[in-house]
Amino acid sequence: MDLKVDLDWDDEEVVSGVHYLDTVFLFNRMTEGTQSMVAPRKGEWILDIGCGKAADALQLAECGGKVAGLDPSGRMLREAKDYLTKCDSAVALVRGIGEALPFKKHSLDKVVCKGALDHFPDPQRSIKEMSQVLKPEGEAVIAIANFESLSCRFGRASHSIIKKFIKGDHPRTPWEIPLDHTYKFDYPMIIGLVERHFEVKKILPISLLWTTPYWGKIISIPPRRISQTILVFLDMIARRVPSLSDVIIIKGTPRCD
Repeated sequence: MDLKVDLDWDDEEVVSGVHYLDTVFLFNRMTEGTQSMVAPRKGEWILDIGCGKAADALQLAECGGKVAGLDPSGRMLREAKDYLTKCDSAVALVRGIGEALPFKKHSLDKVVCKGALDHFPDPQRSIKEMSQVLKPEGEAVIAIANFESLSCRFGRASHSIIKKFIKGDHPRTPWEIPLDHTYKFDYPMIIGLVERHFEVKKILPISLLWTTPYWGKIISIPPRRISQTILVFLDMIARRVPSLSDVIIIKGTPRCD
């Protein structure tokens, strides 16, 4: 398998800079939604693929799971080790890639991949690997950004107008994938990839309007209580229009065929 993998990747560009309320809300909902979908039980073997600094892996372990975090980046694993040491956690850290998981077939109860699949060189191979390392009744939970969300569509349509009438710096174009991404997922694409190897049991759409031009600044103007109410309301609407949501969380069990 000839794959180009960044073995020294870090999340500095992801977590740095100003985070407006919509970004904080989205990240929190994405974590809450993923953890809720995983629903770790005591003694279950859980693999966090693309674990980064292992913050999510730690939460799963605190709920009773026996957790391993996997990441190809030596830098991220070093940071994860420091973080877990400070928290006195027993999470195991493994260096590896999603396309070749170093685990026996049918050995894990659950796998989770939150916000990482679109960094992988071969997402389809990674999803297949997830299905193979899971027990027949096991569950995979995948959370991924939707690059055909309402905000991406609105931003793409309004970009030329905004540039024409508003001078100076402009927000990044949300419909274009960041440099550290390899794939640009949308709702039909991610559902189609997952369904090749899994029976989809649940889909949880998260948030609307994230990264819409100037939305972060606008939603930060009202009192925080009002802004939070608006964001919660938009999050509820996202359930009705999953193809337009900002993030898609999917849970499935391995196909028997």
